[in-house]
Amino acid sequence: MAIVPSRKMIAICHYGGEFETYEDGLMSYSGGEAYAVDLEVDMQLSGFKQEVAETIDSSVDGMLVKYFLPGNKKNLITVSKDKDFHRMVNYYKESDQFEVFILKESPPAKKKPVRRPQKRPAETQVVAVLPPADLGPANVIPLNEVMDNETANSITTIPDPVPVDPFPMPITNHEQPIAAKQWENLITGVGQRFHSLAEFREALRKYSIAHGFNYMYKKNENQRVTVKCKSDNCPWRIHASRLSTTQLVCIKTMRPTHTCQGGLIKPAFRATRSWVGNLIKEKVKDSPKIKPKDIANDLKRDYGIELNYSQARRAKEYAREQLLGSYKDAYSELPYFCEKIMETNPGSLAKFSTHEDLSFHRLFVCFHASISGFIQGCRPLLFLDSTPLNSRYQGMLLTATAADGNDGAFPVAFAVVDEETDENWHWFLSEFKNLVLGHGPITFVADFQKGLRESLPDIFGGECYHAYCLGYLAEKLNKDLTSHFSHDARRLMVEDLYAAAHEPKLEGFKKYTEDIKAISPEAYNWIIGSEPDHWANAFFGGLRYNHMTSNFGHYFYSWVSEANELPITQMIDELRSKLMQLIYARRVESSQWLTRLTPSMEEKLKTEILKL
Repeated sequence: MAIVPSRKMIAICHYGGEFETYEDGLMSYSGGEAYAVDLEVDMQLSGFKQEVAETIDSSVDGMLVKYFLPGNKKNLITVSKDKDFHRMVNYYKESDQFEVFILKESPPAKKKPVRRPQKRPAETQVVAVLPPADLGPANVIPLNEVMDNETANSITTIPDPVPVDPFPMPITNHEQPIAAKQWENLITGVGQRFHSLAEFREALRKYSIAHGFNYMYKKNENQRVTVKCKSDNCPWRIHASRLSTTQLVCIKTMRPTHTCQGGLIKPAFRATRSWVGNLIKEKVKDSPKIKPKDIANDLKRDYGIELNYSQARRAKEYAREQLLGSYKDAYSELPYFCEKIMETNPGSLAKFSTHEDLSFHRLFVCFHASISGFIQGCRPLLFLDSTPLNSRYQGMLLTATAADGNDGAFPVAFAVVDEETDENWHWFLSEFKNLVLGHGPITFVADFQKGLRESLPDIFGGECYHAYCLGYLAEKLNKDLTSHFSHDARRLMVEDLYAAAHEPKLEGFKKYTEDIKAISPEAYNWIIGSEPDHWANAFFGGLRYNHMTSNFGHYFYSWVSEANELPITQMIDELRSKLMQLIYARRVESSQWLTRLTPSMEEKLKTEILKL
């Protein structure tokens, strides 16, 4: 099942420029910033505005959407409702791209003693490209994606973008940060050459940070760029243009003197998340778990650049995508990824499903070494549990873990799902059943409120036993009785609960439950009504080998904590690598055992002998 269509439309987004109207009434738009925006099929106007707002780090409040009809550059059409938005998309459904202009609605003017002409606000442009309706969504999970300036230049003839964009980065003091000193001489003067306008703009951005001033574009075209200091009456100015018949760019004129005192005025620099992401890429590579707060602190210290938490987080995400690949692309690669798992590791099962809109739903993975190890070397006992993922798209990890001969945790199967639901647990168990069918009854140790109570007997029938996790049961008892009893009373009842669960005979079970009844008839009724045949050894029909709780998935938890920020395919591959290391380490360790039984079982046997 293909998730990503073979053909994909691209959105080239511009904003921050301005319109010009010629004598014949035709309008043109120049200047501004460039981005790439993918718009989802069936997107509504509100969703489109939100996508743009997140991309340019702005707000949807007061956002106006306008466009030109095909072949008409004289009249701007306003998009004010979903019907208008869909009509606009339909006009350009046969094209590879179309232009959308995003403007900010002017706030009401305050009354002034003297009426003066109001300066029109800068207008914003977004060139939006939608996937064709008959191809389905262009990506599995929505992602606000930004296109670099060089990429934009390679696919469009629209004027090059202004590198002034939505990350406000004020120089916080006049003392120049040490790291920014390396940018002091990136601009040297007239005659200096650059390989492209993009390279010149990048040098100009860093140069301005190093010298502590802000600038604005007077001209920003495909062939030439003119920039002046943004401070009023400051003479600093630079002009660069392409050399004829080449891509080289040369500085033609420059006034290098400032009268605005440079960094003392604390100008607000602005940059795309891609620019900041590239700046911190090596830092993220060396310290993958670095926190956005630390990134912001480091940039402020090293460059005098100030970011808020959200900006630092988005920059880190961009840097990680450059190093590890796109989160969005990883979901798009799932069909190929699952196919390769089963092709290169025969006997494994990797299976995924999507929602109707082709967004990710769930992924099941069980490697051949895991299922083979469980069937051949582990007792028929499995612990079911879940843990949240802290990845870009969140989700949950469902796990099935066995206990090996030395009572060590042995991961068997897992699934990544969009959320923990009865349906997803049912699906997980259904896929797992196909791998263990015909190998006898299995005891599952798990909580009883995760859709498992009905799913286990429904899927496995008489070939399974559901043992309630005693830890979860005790926690619920303690919580339900919190307002009725003292801490000591609750502690004694929980201790009696554990003792009753471990008792192999009915008499012992009755003794401890009667002790609970002596403290609280209400607690006694609670315990009798909690289905002891699922958790008390005196009644349980299966074998749980003295394992009373389901918290056996600590390997999965520790592995996921190290890998859950990775794109989904790399996270799965990291879990595979950890599993291989675990199996190899166990093999080396077991080859050195000198006891007839495994060390843990040998110790338990000695303990039992001493009791005789």
